[in-house]
Amino acid sequence: TPHQAIYLPVFHYAEVGIANRLRRIIDAPEDRLGAYRHIDWDAALTWIDKAIPHPLAARQRDAVRAAFASKVAVLTGGPGTGKTTTVRAILQMLGVRGATVRLAAPTGRAAKRLAETTGTTAKTLHRLLEFKPTGGEMFQRNESNPLDADMIVVDEMSMVDTLLMNH
Repeated sequence: TPHQAIYLPVFHYAEVGIANRLRRIIDAPEDRLGAYRHIDWDAALTWIDKAIPHPLAARQRDAVRAAFASKVAVLTGGPGTGKTTTVRAILQMLGVRGATVRLAAPTGRAAKRLAETTGTTAKTLHRLLEFKPTGGEMFQRNESNPLDADMIVVDEMSMVDTLLMNH
């Protein structure tokens, strides 16, 4: 028998919006990180190992490559698995060519921790998207006024709800 899901329409539209936006990002012909596609990764990762406190493990190296090879990437793992070190390595790579990066997290505490662990300014998602609670469009940053960044890193993504993710 087919299963039927029942939930509020706002969540259905948000989920469809998320899927459509991710698909548009992935399929877009523009690629702001194209210069990173043709680098000597062995040399770059050897340089990164010298620039960060701990050498990268094989899976961390794969994650760094994936961050530059894909327009959307997810870095996941439990506590102590090296996610922060991997993000630091990605930031090192971005800095070499002067790429712009925006760091964000769903809460102020998470944004502060992200900034402290990476040494890079981080904002809450609401601040990054310039949330204005009154008058018209609540988020000033949207498809018609996108963020200017070569890469956006969102920490603690599991804390982002469907409605915020849709924005």
